[in-house]
Amino acid sequence: MSVLNGGQWPTEPFDCAVVGAGPIGLSFAMEAANIGLRVLLIDAGDTRRGGRGALHPPTLIVDPARHAPLDLTTRQGVGGTSWLWGGRCVAFQPADFEDRAHVPHGGWPIGYEDVAPWYAAAARHLDCGAASFRSGEPEWDGLTEVASSDLERWARQPRLGPRLGARVLAHPKVTTMLNSRLVDIAFDDEQSVSGLVIEHAGLRREVRAQRYVLAMGGLEVTRALLEVQRRRPSAFGRVDGPLGRYYMGHATGTIADVVLTDPDRAADLDFVRDEHDTYVRRRFTLLPEAQRKHRVLNTSFYLDNPHFYEHGHRNGTLSAVFLGIAFAPLGRAILAEGIRLRHIGSAPRHTGAHIANILRQPWRVAVDLLGILRRRYLSAVRKPGFILRSAGGRYALHYHGEQLPNPDSRLRITAADDGTEILEVDFRYLDEDIDSLLRSHDVLDTELRAAGIGRLEYHHEDPAARRAELWEQAADGYHSIGTTRMSDDPARGVVDGDCRVHGVGNLYITSSSVLPISAEANPTFVVAALAVRLAHHLAGLYAPEPSPAVGLAGEGDGVPILHPGIPVVQRSWEARRTTGLRPLWGR
Repeated sequence: MSVLNGGQWPTEPFDCAVVGAGPIGLSFAMEAANIGLRVLLIDAGDTRRGGRGALHPPTLIVDPARHAPLDLTTRQGVGGTSWLWGGRCVAFQPADFEDRAHVPHGGWPIGYEDVAPWYAAAARHLDCGAASFRSGEPEWDGLTEVASSDLERWARQPRLGPRLGARVLAHPKVTTMLNSRLVDIAFDDEQSVSGLVIEHAGLRREVRAQRYVLAMGGLEVTRALLEVQRRRPSAFGRVDGPLGRYYMGHATGTIADVVLTDPDRAADLDFVRDEHDTYVRRRFTLLPEAQRKHRVLNTSFYLDNPHFYEHGHRNGTLSAVFLGIAFAPLGRAILAEGIRLRHIGSAPRHTGAHIANILRQPWRVAVDLLGILRRRYLSAVRKPGFILRSAGGRYALHYHGEQLPNPDSRLRITAADDGTEILEVDFRYLDEDIDSLLRSHDVLDTELRAAGIGRLEYHHEDPAARRAELWEQAADGYHSIGTTRMSDDPARGVVDGDCRVHGVGNLYITSSSVLPISAEANPTFVVAALAVRLAHHLAGLYAPEPSPAVGLAGEGDGVPILHPGIPVVQRSWEARRTTGLRPLWGR
């Protein structure tokens, strides 16, 4: 173990240097150190709780209605964005790795079988129990195009700094440089990196290793490479090549309620603590055959509470939670600010109406709040959220959908009028993304009605109004996917199937930015698996130890059928606060 203090510089030789101490960088560093590599871990922050840090260069969001401000989505230091993370872990499924005719610019240079063997190690580093993503409970009878048993898992404690981070910093094979910012990548020639130029304690020096891994968040990795490309126009596929393009996230929100014929069935879709002592939740997911048949993107649905700020729900517990998080000092202590803003809505707050809701059943409210407090904040295994049962079987239906790769959705570095460099974030959705969500809802509604399970009731009967509501909710910025995408073809991607930068023998990227599609899952889990795979690749170990945890309960052939899940949004980030539908407990 060695944590360098201010003014100290590394002198020993390293097998690899990794930049970024967030969930992915920590997972890579721990796996690499455990298999014997000498690791230099570099981060611009420190060990304190998720610092924001200055952005280099400054950022301009072209359409603020589509992309969250970066101060709500990024953090530096040990643990990185896990300080904002809700802990949801969902794996990509086999169909996500296949070429799909209705998904242009999709496709991978590797397959599901190349990634799935590393899921068990990713689950271990992210502390979400086993790599099992299918419930052992049977599917609901009558469903033919929709599954009801795919799982999302949740980290026992999603803030990774005090746990995984502490173990990485204490590892004898890891040397750590904090408060150290990557400012340049030095090349021996176009095909080999000689070192990383780091700003530390007011000085800039080059640190060296045999191989270099960029594990910052998707925006920061791309920002760093774009800055290098400004000085080396032929690097990374040349200017206006693939670097910075295909920026994706997800589409999420709610345009309908689901009404279950048997209200007791809601228990099947609630949070439960499984045999691995972690929380899991079943969801509705569209089967791969249905996706191909209806030409829709991967989409999942899960039950949610009504909006907290809508006092018309007449639920005292929801009103009490609303009033608590509306008080900024308390709300910021228990929720990430971006999530808090979406739950409190815009003024007027209707405080009196919420107090009246509480006074209808104050003892019920007290019992509920004590349960939430105990399971979420006082338990070693953090409950990710709560769903209050509805006697009538009515719940908000939250969707989480894949976004198409779009080369015009991109990051680029431009010059302001005064000559200052600016990272321009031009994040876009397509009409096809919205079309897919509309058809996916129709498929689910048809299935539920035909099976006698329930029905969807839309906020708007008029299809044009539904479409407009989906566009209002079309925003992200929490999942930065695709801008250094993986491809066998250097003209279409920045890294190859081993996460190595095309044309550079010793530079690698492990970040959500390497994913060529967004699938339906939030990217943390699958990218952690890619980071573990990369650590073994760099060590020359290409096969993991067999792990029964990779299989799914009830799958006789041992090949898991996996699904994904999660986060955010709506309209301009101020106006969206009145209609935002982000789940209470994060991404």
